[in-house]
Amino acid sequence: MKFGRGAGSGKVGAGKKGVCTVMKGFQRLVVGARWGDILSEVFGALEKPLQQVEEFLRQAVQSSVRDVTAMALHLLSAGGKRLRPALTLLSAQFAGTITPRAILFAAVVELMHTATLIHDDVIDRAEMRRGRASVHQLWGNEAAIMCGDHLYARAFSILAEDGDIEVIRTMAAASSRVCEGEILELQLAFNPDITPEQCLEIARLKTAELMAAACKVGALATNGNGAIAEALENYGRYLGIAFQIADDLLDWEGSVDEIGKPVGSDLLEGKITLPVWHTLAALPAEERTRWRTLIAQRAITSEHVEELSRRARQLGVLTMVRQIADAYAQKAILALRAVEGKSQWARRMLERAAHFVVHRRA
Repeated sequence: MKFGRGAGSGKVGAGKKGVCTVMKGFQRLVVGARWGDILSEVFGALEKPLQQVEEFLRQAVQSSVRDVTAMALHLLSAGGKRLRPALTLLSAQFAGTITPRAILFAAVVELMHTATLIHDDVIDRAEMRRGRASVHQLWGNEAAIMCGDHLYARAFSILAEDGDIEVIRTMAAASSRVCEGEILELQLAFNPDITPEQCLEIARLKTAELMAAACKVGALATNGNGAIAEALENYGRYLGIAFQIADDLLDWEGSVDEIGKPVGSDLLEGKITLPVWHTLAALPAEERTRWRTLIAQRAITSEHVEELSRRARQLGVLTMVRQIADAYAQKAILALRAVEGKSQWARRMLERAAHFVVHRRA
């Protein structure tokens, strides 16, 4: 499947035919009826282009080296929300229409996201991802790192073939920001003196910048005007911060079945996320000193995580942090409302996606 510049375009409707197929990536999601309806509408309407994205992904990871293909498909076939490709497609619809280039860019975004997950699991020594053994657990660290590098290279090879310098520049900048975010997180691991601003900066770099790029290239795929592309980029950035804050909350209040990895793994790895920071800040001074010492000495255990999580709920911290996530979701919506756009349906779906990321359960 090859798509190049100047390729033809197609429209997406809002039908729900074959929703079960499209929702495969959401097999582990646990949401209320209202949010389930939203997902059904969004992914039902995007069924055909998302299926094209899946087909493109399967072809893109084929390699003459058998294990390269096996490692990539191991993670891709485990499902995942496919939120980033959906954002690219919705952004294309908002800016004009879903073109073959939008399908290509959506697949590239998912390839790059998959590469970051493989690398992230090696760094974190994570044993599970999406309910399965992580790639490095099955093939080893060296092979996993090479596979992630290969997926990055494959993504940029596809973009080079398309030839749009602005798209390449956008995705390269996002890749650089992701790396900066990972390094900043490592730099601040087990540091009880981290600030909430630094927590948010990690969220922006590690997660939000790729979402911002996913939305921007959707607009660029349709040759959308600069104002719409900028609005979508800002939307994606705010959405990404909201998403990461909600993700950090799920690490405390979710379950293995919901999040596909052990609960509390972030703190065990020394990550002082926004929920952790606000919990520490809400504790009485003597209790806070105890936890700061445990963190600084890297002495946190699973029992400690459960204890601190209970304190967070008792103190109302999780509700307060979710409100912060919701505030960023509202900023995302306001960014969209700064421009007209070409599709009110796409606007409505993007706004609903902003609400969904805060209230999701996986």
